Amino acid sequence: MKKQLISISMTSLMIYLLFCCPSYAGEHKISELHRKMAEISSLKQKLSQKISLAMQKQEQLNQKVAELEKEIKFEKEQLQIKSYLKATRNPRIEFDLKLIQLLIGYLYGINEKISSFQNGYQTLVFFQQQAQDDLRMIKTLNDMEIDKLISQINSVLDEFFPELSKPVFDAQSIPMKDTEKIWNEIIQQQNAKG
Repeated sequence: MKKQLISISMTSLMIYLLFCCPSYAGEHKISELHRKMAEISSLKQKLSQKISLAMQKQEQLNQKVAELEKEIKFEKEQLQIKSYLKATRNPRIEFDLKLIQLLIGYLYGINEKISSFQNGYQTLVFFQQQAQDDLRMIKTLNDMEIDKLISQINSVLDEFFPELSKPVFDAQSIPMKDTEKIWNEIIQQQNAKG
């Protein structure tokens, strides 16, 4: 009798596990995908804010470069400066050229970061769409496909969440454009206009 009771209990347990566990696993995967989608939405919003801030800084730097170029052109005309060597002997022009050199480096760093953030944002949009599609098809997907998607989402989240706490760019590693090249570009712009 005990053996029969144990056998019935084991059979009942197996049937219960067979029917209940897949639905529990599916519900767990659904809730995991919902959590990941919420994380993606949060990160997208933060990336969007960072992109907006970086673009504002980019515009400010571009305006400052334009002002400095205008000042250099004015000084060049006033003092009848024809060569780079003579231009660098003028403290105002030399200072403006070095400042433009620095600002161009900053612009390079900001442009790189904007591009990185925009790529990250598009990647998140892709994974968010894939997660939404997978939620619609959750019954037909197997656990390995869902786990793979969650792993990919985690990888992207792990890559971009730390970026949000960093400055938009690192001023220590900016490339420096040669001031003579900057001078020549300003002169070419001026000659082309008039």
